Amino acid sequence: MTGAAAWVPVALLALPVVVAGPVALSGRRLRPWLWIAACAAALALAAAQAAAVLARGPIPALGGLRVDGLAAVMALLIAFLAFACSVYAAGDLPGAHAGEPERRARLEARLPAFTALFLVLESTLFWTVMTDDIVLLWVALEATTLASALLVSFYWDERALEAGWKYLLLLTVGITAAFFGCVLLYAGAAPHLGEASALRISNLARVADALPPHLALVACLLLLVGFGTKAGLAPFHPWVADAHAEAPAVMSAFLSGVIIKVPFVGLLRVWSVFGPRQPALEDALLALGGFTMLAGAALAAAQDDLKRMHAYSSVSQVGFVAAAIGLGAPFGHYAAVFFIVSHALAKGLLFLVTGAVTHAALGHRGLAALGGLGRGMPVTAALAGVGALSLAGMPPFGGFVAKLQVALAAADAGAWAVLAAAALASLLTMAYMTAMVQRTFLGAPRTPELALAPPREVPLPMLLGMALLAAGVVALGLAPQGLDGLLAMAAGDAGGR
Repeated sequence: MTGAAAWVPVALLALPVVVAGPVALSGRRLRPWLWIAACAAALALAAAQAAAVLARGPIPALGGLRVDGLAAVMALLIAFLAFACSVYAAGDLPGAHAGEPERRARLEARLPAFTALFLVLESTLFWTVMTDDIVLLWVALEATTLASALLVSFYWDERALEAGWKYLLLLTVGITAAFFGCVLLYAGAAPHLGEASALRISNLARVADALPPHLALVACLLLLVGFGTKAGLAPFHPWVADAHAEAPAVMSAFLSGVIIKVPFVGLLRVWSVFGPRQPALEDALLALGGFTMLAGAALAAAQDDLKRMHAYSSVSQVGFVAAAIGLGAPFGHYAAVFFIVSHALAKGLLFLVTGAVTHAALGHRGLAALGGLGRGMPVTAALAGVGALSLAGMPPFGGFVAKLQVALAAADAGAWAVLAAAALASLLTMAYMTAMVQRTFLGAPRTPELALAPPREVPLPMLLGMALLAAGVVALGLAPQGLDGLLAMAAGDAGGR
């Protein structure tokens, strides 16, 4: 499709970068409002783009962009999370627990750079999901790592710097494997398509049968290692807990909500083409997904730190996405895309809740130190319950529908081991999520300073940011058919068809 809608992907990609400088250079009071306005404008463009794709099909655009159903869903999700995080950040950063005045002043001095980098990161994520160039897909994905590394290290203390360095190093090393996979696919397709056309992901299906099977197999496995590292699949997940634990709450929410989901766009596009031709690839994802579900859930259950628990929980949940992709089209791919959306909303919400708890509880986030916060923070407690119940797969929230779809897809494919792993991981998730809510918000405070000065509800912008994501979680559970057309198109468009 060309014409009036073709400018929308270009505008969506350019907007965050163009406004990043002016937003960063604005005054301290004006900056949060400009940040919110920029993210709201991007959300409006993403919604218009999704409507155009749903009505008239894929949109080709300048710079090798091609927005199909999958790209439209992911761009809309990125924009919505970014908007919710920008609203939340207006009441959070640098945070009530920033420490002594000198440290707070240093953090406030870095806020302009944080805001600008966040907007640049949003643009790189749009680029990753909307590009139709297999090499530029890798470049864009690496750009997301570079843009987000300093955001992870925002607090600039020893632990934050270590987490940022580990994040940058491990992801750069891991994603290098994906680069070699992209080069192999290009080298195999070029003799059949020509150099320019061989770069197009949407052209892969045309020559998939002509590629040497061993070349396609090696290329896909390299992509699995590289994209799997970025997605936090076990055993490629060592960076996940440190990065989430030390980053600001808005960055943790964005990191878990969308950054670790974006690599699945590449996996979906490649596996939809080569998975049916090489069942070993689907088996590899099924095995890796099942292992990741259980390993992440077990590690999450063993944590006392709220953010580390949610980080390992994200590892477990991305295992569901990997397994769903391995189950194949159409049911498995639909379940994978739905699960990505559902988990992004619920886990983004829970990381923002954790930020609110830390904000109000004088920096405490260990379960052993908390307790009784629900008395002073009833709204935050209720929002935490929404996120926890959705993540555990309870109705009427989006997580229930997402896990049900993965279970039905596994049963339909006869993948009983995956179904058993999903059931066990869900039971573990229910156990540690229930314990998290109980130990954080119920009972009596376990720390004398919290008992003497009970935490109060967080500022309104933080509540609004959390409420936006909670509304998405509830809406996805009560009316999942509202996104059915776009999600079905996303699942069918994974291979560029």
